[in-house]
Amino acid sequence: METKETNRNIIINVAAGGVYTININPVGRLIPPPAVDGTPIPPPANPKVNFYMTVDGKPAGMILMELFADTTPRTAENFRALCTGEKGMGKLGKPLHYKGSVIHLVDPGNMISGGDIIDGKGNGGECIYGSRFFEVENFIKKHTGPAVQANPDLNDECVVFGQVVQGMDIVTSIMALSTNTSIPVAVIYNCGQIS
Repeated sequence: METKETNRNIIINVAAGGVYTININPVGRLIPPPAVDGTPIPPPANPKVNFYMTVDGKPAGMILMELFADTTPRTAENFRALCTGEKGMGKLGKPLHYKGSVIHLVDPGNMISGGDIIDGKGNGGECIYGSRFFEVENFIKKHTGPAVQANPDLNDECVVFGQVVQGMDIVTSIMALSTNTSIPVAVIYNCGQIS
């Protein structure tokens, strides 16, 4: 079965720092304000991060994500730093790193949830700002596509701070799994920043 990444929309909720989403379908960028002399200021480069996944204990490949640092800099920075692990240990005694964390919930056709770096069960995580959660940054970007039509309330509850740009086939394979097991079926075995 072939999956066209541009025709899918699945929301990835990440528990660390609260419930956030990575929108699979591209969303429009804000137009930067003009500089004092009237020329546009180019937007900051949005970082790209990756998850190397295992599914059923076998390497499944890489999911590449663009983070919207231009519209949600604080939320994107939290996710980026949790991908690199550069902040070391958290206040709860666990590494501030997604490496080794599990996908704890699959809602077929809608979302996969992961990123609980504390206990892997979706009870919450820890953010790089010294607490378990931080204030919602904004709701500038909206959830778009089929998954959002089934969950319209997400636009005012979950911050859209990035999108999957490669690896939708891996997301789709994870979506077919059951999380009703004590054995993790999908694990982030490595992660980091590409640009």
